[in-house]
Amino acid sequence: MISVTHIERFAIHDGPGIRTTVFLKGCTLCCPWCANPETQSSQPVLLHDMRKCVSCHTCEQSCPQKAIHFQKGRFHHDAQRCNGCQSCVEMCLQDALQLRGEDMESEAILHEVMKDKDYYDVSHGGVTFSGGEPFVQVTSLCEILQEAKALGLHTAVETTGNYPLADLQRAEPFIDLFLYDFKHLDDAKLLQFTHGNGQLIKTNLAYLLHQDVHKVIVRMPIITGFNDEASLVYQELDYLHALGVQSVHLLPYHSLGKSKAEQMGKPYVFPTEIMANEVLEPYRAYALAKGMYAQIGG
Repeated sequence: MISVTHIERFAIHDGPGIRTTVFLKGCTLCCPWCANPETQSSQPVLLHDMRKCVSCHTCEQSCPQKAIHFQKGRFHHDAQRCNGCQSCVEMCLQDALQLRGEDMESEAILHEVMKDKDYYDVSHGGVTFSGGEPFVQVTSLCEILQEAKALGLHTAVETTGNYPLADLQRAEPFIDLFLYDFKHLDDAKLLQFTHGNGQLIKTNLAYLLHQDVHKVIVRMPIITGFNDEASLVYQELDYLHALGVQSVHLLPYHSLGKSKAEQMGKPYVFPTEIMANEVLEPYRAYALAKGMYAQIGG
């Protein structure tokens, strides 16, 4: 069994060609700007859309675990009490509730993935496992990767690199492409904002590059107020070039996770303004001049 938040067909930004992206539960980081905050916890997460809610209290009355209550007109959900039965979701006539997190058999996941095999074949696409951090469920991840390869699928993983090297070594033979996040050169800053282990992330990246440099695309999300200083970005590109990285994707900051964070009852403290692609053009030109392939966006 593997815990999934959702499966996205016809994805075009998660690796080459047309792909199906499987979003897995659980993450080793807690980035406050996360685009998919519902994947951070390994447990099911209930999203409440206050724009649709009419405060009819049907969800509260239908919950057998008494995990929902309204206080001064505001919705409250007790994740500790919730057992994921989805009674509240099924009873909500306004479609204001979504439960994100479902245990699925690998066969069921791959059955969904294989619906678009013809599109993968003509576009050189395949399946991408994302999250969250797929390596949180490393045993199940290895199993489904092996099954995907047996079906002739190109496999990719979007990863933070923040996990033991031994886990990476287990899965690496079954992964055709790593979309590897590199968020900050300063280990202390990374730890402060994300609880990540910068040295571990660098060690795992170096290992992958030693195995096969062509299997790695480094993704650099440029986050307003975190790592968007020009001098830092240039230093990071110098570091990656020296490490042997050949392909870099520069990802402009966006606030797509804001709505979902609010639906989870979590504050979103980063700016809402979207970063223009033009801001990253000098960094793309710098990387190209150093001999790396570089593009803006995934």
